[in-house]
Amino acid sequence: MSSSKLGTILIESGKLTTEQLSLAMRKQVGTRRFLGEVLVDLGYVSAEDVARSLSQQLDISYYDLGDDFRIETEEIRLIPESVARKFCLIPMKKDSGPTVTLIMNDPLDLDAADTVRSLTNLEVRKAVSTRKRILAAIDRFYRADAHIERNLKDILDLEKEGSSEESPEALFSTLREPNVDADALRMLANEAPVVRFLNVLLLQSVRDRASDIHFEPGEKAVTIRLRIDGALREITPPPKALYQAIVTRIKILANMDIAEKRLPLDGRFKFTAHGRIIDVRVSSLPEVYGEKLVLRILDRESLVVDMRNIGFEEDMIGRFQRVLKSPHGIILLTGPTGSGKTTTLYAALSYLKDPEMNIQTVEDPVEYLIDGINQMQIRPKIGLDFGNALRSILRQDPDIIMIGEIRDLDTAQIAMRASLTGHLVLSTLHTNDAPSAFSRLRDIGIEPYLIAATVLLVLSQRLVRLNCPECRADVAPPADMLRIVRSACPEAGSWAFKAGRGCVHCGHSRYRGRTGIIEHLDMSDAVREMIQNGTREVAMRQKAIELGMETLLASGLKKVKTGVTTLEEVLGVCPVIGTGEE
Repeated sequence: MSSSKLGTILIESGKLTTEQLSLAMRKQVGTRRFLGEVLVDLGYVSAEDVARSLSQQLDISYYDLGDDFRIETEEIRLIPESVARKFCLIPMKKDSGPTVTLIMNDPLDLDAADTVRSLTNLEVRKAVSTRKRILAAIDRFYRADAHIERNLKDILDLEKEGSSEESPEALFSTLREPNVDADALRMLANEAPVVRFLNVLLLQSVRDRASDIHFEPGEKAVTIRLRIDGALREITPPPKALYQAIVTRIKILANMDIAEKRLPLDGRFKFTAHGRIIDVRVSSLPEVYGEKLVLRILDRESLVVDMRNIGFEEDMIGRFQRVLKSPHGIILLTGPTGSGKTTTLYAALSYLKDPEMNIQTVEDPVEYLIDGINQMQIRPKIGLDFGNALRSILRQDPDIIMIGEIRDLDTAQIAMRASLTGHLVLSTLHTNDAPSAFSRLRDIGIEPYLIAATVLLVLSQRLVRLNCPECRADVAPPADMLRIVRSACPEAGSWAFKAGRGCVHCGHSRYRGRTGIIEHLDMSDAVREMIQNGTREVAMRQKAIELGMETLLASGLKKVKTGVTTLEEVLGVCPVIGTGEE
């Protein structure tokens, strides 16, 4: 690269004077540094000025790599993050041909081009940007789409740590065989690359606030996805040859049978991340191309016990806490799996916790341990189901009982009897809204008079993602959605809608964190009478709304109005009907 040519371009563009160029070239002598670096250090030009001039000099494209710049997951996967960082480049493949464009800080780096060419088997086309912009893009895209530093050399290189003298490829070649004995798998699972990969993955999952890790084997490749804020995000997977050893390593940690691959298995283990203990619940499922694993990440310190942070409005907190102070009765939380019911139960128990109270739970499984509360996990395989556990609990002189879920008539009847004999019972049901809880209990086999006599409150709950506070901005919602909502809430047309644009802080998902939207059905005399009369759900819902019940949709729209979340999020989890406005 001709320094004089670069300097001439900068002078002709008005960015540099002849005197400045002469001084910079004198300072460059003997330093083995590029002229552009010297000019930037001296403050004569900016890094962007140099990159644009290089673009002109070499007749290649210049990329700004600002917030509007996007590349796809498939492009990021072309090269590992370690290679991108080492050579300060971003891969981009915008056509179906055998060519990849490298946006580089140093377009004349032949080693970088050769490395990428050998990794991808693609021809290299070059482009240029600034080092700062490229590194920011690497942080942005690799953390958003990979979340794990995919340093293949670091993962596959045993670094002569005494584990094996064989090459990584030779070491893991046995994993391609259909039948590998348990001892061989155990040995491979304890090798450095497998241990290192899993450690990095677990730590990364905690950092990114993932609730689950999904390991999904395919015919030729492995898919790994993290569930963050309720949505699954695919990350860069390990080589397929590592997969069986990784599965074995997880099963060893979770005290699961590594030789059993035909049946579903469950296990647990713990690890320490950032100075705190993280519980991991493991579930395996036999699939066509191998075992599928799901790891549930249970971070005790992330447990939300403040009702305000769960999503309760101030007036609703007061109403809920007044019911929680009742000496007996049943409080029910409803909603689908993953709607935050268990978190709300734990928040309620934390509020009720008192040295003078005996609080006992029976759960499947125990997800979080809370000091001062007696927690019990059912074990159906040995006959300890919810019904048997509850019978034993009632002989333990409890004041408050939390049942993980009412699933059958036996459990429901014991819960009802406990509430009638002076116990406060908290539990969950799988129904779509609050009024449906009464129909569900009748379907299980509970008499209407017993439901009316024992139930104090029904909450229905959903979780919606929060707009990222760092990139939240004004938006116009989709016209079709706005039209639907305006039929139920006419003033919605005047709201200032907000949505995230996508940034490094939210991994370009536009959302960060979740909150609850809650339907709160108090048991008034009118509702009790309707239950005993067998009134249909639609009429009961209408009456509850007239008596002041806020529906899930109404609760969600309040959060849309204040810019907390988006209309798409709320309509994605709430039925439009049920507002009393249809």
